[in-house]
Formats: sequence, structure tokens, C-alpha cells
Amino acid sequence: MSNKIPYVSTAAAVALALGLGMSSGVQAVSSCIPTNFVSAGGVHPQATQKPGNSCTTRSADGNTTFVVTPEGKYPAQDNNENLPGSNFLMTVYENYRRPDGSEMVNTLPSTPDGRYNLHDGPVTVRDINPASPETDLDVAISDIEQGYRSALARKRLKRQAIKNAIDILEGNPLTGKAVVNRAYEGFAMLHYTGPLRNGHVQPIFDANGVKIGGNLDVDMIYFGENLESSASMIDPSDVLEVPWTITYHINILHNGIEDFSPSTMFLDLPTTEFPAGGVMQGGISMDQSYFPMLREGTRYTVKIKEPPGKFYNLTYVWGWRLHPGRVQVTENSTKSIAGKTLFQYETDVFGTNPRADQATKEAAINQIGDLAPAKRMWNRLRELKAMMSAPNFDVDAATPIVEDLRLSYLDWLTRTKLPRGVTADPNSDVTLFYANNTIYGGSTKARAQGEGSGLGAESYKGTQHGFLLDWKVRPYLFKVTLLNGDHFVHGYVNVDFGGSRGWENQFQFTDPTTVVYEGDEPLFPIDRGGPDEFLEQTPRNADINADPQLGSGCFFTFGRYDWWINAGGPWGLINVPAVAADGTVGRHNVEIEYNFEPSLRLSAYQFDPFHHDVAIWSMH
Repeated sequence: MSNKIPYVSTAAAVALALGLGMSSGVQAVSSCIPTNFVSAGGVHPQATQKPGNSCTTRSADGNTTFVVTPEGKYPAQDNNENLPGSNFLMTVYENYRRPDGSEMVNTLPSTPDGRYNLHDGPVTVRDINPASPETDLDVAISDIEQGYRSALARKRLKRQAIKNAIDILEGNPLTGKAVVNRAYEGFAMLHYTGPLRNGHVQPIFDANGVKIGGNLDVDMIYFGENLESSASMIDPSDVLEVPWTITYHINILHNGIEDFSPSTMFLDLPTTEFPAGGVMQGGISMDQSYFPMLREGTRYTVKIKEPPGKFYNLTYVWGWRLHPGRVQVTENSTKSIAGKTLFQYETDVFGTNPRADQATKEAAINQIGDLAPAKRMWNRLRELKAMMSAPNFDVDAATPIVEDLRLSYLDWLTRTKLPRGVTADPNSDVTLFYANNTIYGGSTKARAQGEGSGLGAESYKGTQHGFLLDWKVRPYLFKVTLLNGDHFVHGYVNVDFGGSRGWENQFQFTDPTTVVYEGDEPLFPIDRGGPDEFLEQTPRNADINADPQLGSGCFFTFGRYDWWINAGGPWGLINVPAVAADGTVGRHNVEIEYNFEPSLRLSAYQFDPFHHDVAIWSMH
């Protein structure tokens, strides 16, 4: 068995990396020498140079992948000690320009006057019920805990609390009196509904029948450490040549206040074969907005302008206040990996309609591993329901099930620690656990960053987890242990957000106490320990559409950055095997030698390329 794994040529590399596909005629090669910046770059905001391939090898037993990235083109230095860093690009208030110099419309997020340049019209709001899946599951479990010993109460629990909890987890219509008028109705906490969440952009025509754009409506819910979306994939096939919009309806539920920050990745060179199997190149990415949504029980509607659909890769919606738990991605569903589209990967696991009937639904849910906290709750609830339907209810037998139900709920509340039954590898920087089509992260080296933590720059002003604080100057060896608790294969890709190719901090002004000036030119915000005005909803103006609007923000609001792939995809797919029949989790180890410095925006973006959605773990 060779200790090397094949990777495709640079021309086809990016396509495979992010599931953008490669034609059947592309042949793998078996070299393993990293190359450095193989393409010419323009003057910012034109595309910067693209690195060559990472060198990837595999251990003899196939259980560990070793990756060496190309050498960075910027001077090696500790960017935290030399702000804003050698890879920082000064802001140019123009749209991004592709490698051939052509302009890509709708790629300038903000201007010096503080306007939200990609907002299509004003942000609108309306009141909603702030109850969340988190609050309602807590109530249901409390009712079970207090009443399961009583024969009279058990009849009510079976009809109400248990049914409500199962309906919340499965995303069923909510019929119980305790869960009426819920903005989250239909959002499944068990992530088996991917095939039903492929949003198709609807084209828009003028009076003469000429296609002039398109739109897709996307509903989202924010609560606790969670962001969930009605669209895990987007099909832009009908707007390939015209700009279009996404209209987001963001429901801020209990403990969900956040800033709306969709960060979108675009492609430089779509071919005429796009979107099926074309060879693409990685281009620009940016925060399209950074709008404060700081009132619970409110639905914010924001319409965001996009470039023509042929450039669309994905949209990464994240929340810096509780990161990396708050994160969700909508992928281009027409992209392909090894000749199969992302939509096909979802349907191969969960079926074309996982909600067709109860049997189909249960078969789809059973693809999710039993160590996943949401699945564990679902199992315990169904066990209790069956026990309460039996003629002889055994209270003693039910007690450990009720106790496990509560513990599973507590595990479900956070993705920033590993659930019970999963142990962090002490030899890795981070252990990532795939379960419920989600990534949980944990580490024996785990450290949080944020105000009051005493770790790192307080400019983030949020609760962050999983920092690579030791990565200061190249080279840095990053070790990650990948564990899979689901009954299907997950994958691993590691992306660079501007460290190697460069990033800019094109920010819409945030806290006025945090603006640093060089002469009369504001550069970037950093916490000086002044009053935290960002805690107010609109410190400058009570009108949420006033210009400029004071967003909350952190060190990298409205950032644009040139992205590239460090590991996985083009340099060899990294797969994590499914859980074994005996319950042993699948495992794969990855070691990456970073030969550049991270941007201050983000150190490492890690995700499952087959089932993206919330299977993400970012490290700052």
C-alpha cells in the first residue's frame, strides 16, 4: 500500500476541494511536492496570487493524513505583535476584480460613510414569540421529571410533554397548547432534513420577459449557541448570468441576540460547464453585512445583493458572540465531489423525502449516531413513551432514562465541548466529533477568549472557543483528531481565510471607542477598554436603518479576504469512517504544517464537504 494519496492537478484542485467537481477526464497524479504561488496576482482588490498545492501523505496504516502547506508570500512575523499583520491588505473601496481584471458586481460590503452597501432596501422588523427549542425542551423535560412517577400525570405527559419534545426534535407541526405560535416550527433539531432544504433561486423578469435577477427567501432562527436555516443548500441554476438576492428572515429567539454576518465565498473562473462538473478557482470571500439584531422576540428581514449565480460558492452565516457554536452554511447544491452533487450526497444518506411517512422519517433519523445529544434525547423520549403505554410501568427502570434525558439535553446546549462518551485526544490541538450532521469540538488544551477571559485581544468582545493562540509564526504544526459517531462517512477540509493570500478589514464603523487612527485614516478597531457602547441596540440613532448604523462587531467586521484550501479536497479527500456496528466511533487523524501566518480574522475553517450545513468548526 502506497503511503501517498493522489491529488488532482492545480487546475482541478479547487473544484474537488469544495465539492465544485472535476470532469471525468481529469487524471490524478502522484507527486507530493508543495508548490508556491503558481499564479500571477493583481493589485488589490484584484485577485491575489493563488498558492500551489499542499503536499499530502498518509501513514502506512491509513489512519493519519499529513499535510504541508506552501510557503506564505508575506513576511514571517507575529501579526498579533505587529498589528494589523504582514498579510493585511489596505482597504480599497471598489468591487472585487477577478484575475482577468473584470469587475464582480455586489462585492463591496461597506463604504467610508458606514452604509451597508449590499443591503437591498431597508431592514424591517416585526414582533414574534421569543420561545426557542431550547426553552420549550427544557419545560417539557422538567414536566417529565416532576410527573413521571405519577400514574395520572403519565397520561398527560405522554400526550403533551413527550409528544411536544419529539415534535420539536423531528421538526413536526406543533399542536400542543404549550408550544403554539412558535417561530421555530418546522425546524428539526435532528439534522436529517437536508434533502428538503435545497432552496431554488426564483428568476425575476422585466416587462419584456428579459431575466434581470432572482431571489430566494431564507428563514433562520438564532437561539443559545445555535443558528438553524431553512436552506442548507441553494440552487442558483436560473440566475447564472444575472445578479440576484437572498431575503433573510432572521428570528431572534431567547438568548439569541447577535449581529447578522453572512460571509460569502465566490469563485473566480466558472467554466461553461458550470455548475455540473466544471473546474473553478477560489476567489474572494467577505462579510456581506454586520447588522445588529439585539432584541429578542424580533424577526429581522434583510435582503442581500449577490453577484451573478455562476460565481456563487456558499454563504457562511456566523455569530461572533458565541463562536464557533453559532454557525450555519448554505452550499451551492449543484457542486459535485467525485462526480456526485452535494444534493445527491444528502439524498443518498437520508432519502429524497425523509418526511414522506413515519417509517421513512425514522429510517432517516437512524442514520444519525446514538451519541449525538439530540438523537439521545429522541431515543430516551421514545423509550419513556413506550414504557408509559405498557400496562405495568416500572418507575425504577424509568429513573435512569429520565436522568439521561436531562444530561443529554445539557450536552445538546453547546457544541463547544464534547458530549458524554466522547473523550478529547490529549495529543491534538482539537478533537472534532461528527454527530447529528454537526461538529462538536473539544480539547484538553481548550481556552476561551473574550472580554474578561484574560486571553487574547479583548477586541472580540464575545465568548470564543478553540483558539490557536500558539500559532504565531511559521511553521506551526496543527494536530486534529476526527471522530465520527454517525452511520455515514463524513469528510474534512481545512480552509485558510486570508492568511496566505491576504485580507482586509473593510469595516462598517462599530464602537467609536475602538477606532484606531493613523493621521486622519481609520484603520481597524481594537478594544481600548472604553465604555462598551456595543451593548446598546442603536447608540447613534434609534432608527435601525439610519446611516451610519452602529453595529456591534469585533476585530474583523465587513472583512474581505482571499481564500484557499490547506487540507482535504484537491490535495486528497480526507474521509472519516462511519461508526462501527459495535458502536466504536470512526476515527482519522490529521496533522497540518502551516507555513504562513494566520490572518487576524480567522485561523482555520474546518468543515465536512459532503454535508456542510452546521458541520463546521472554526478556530480563531
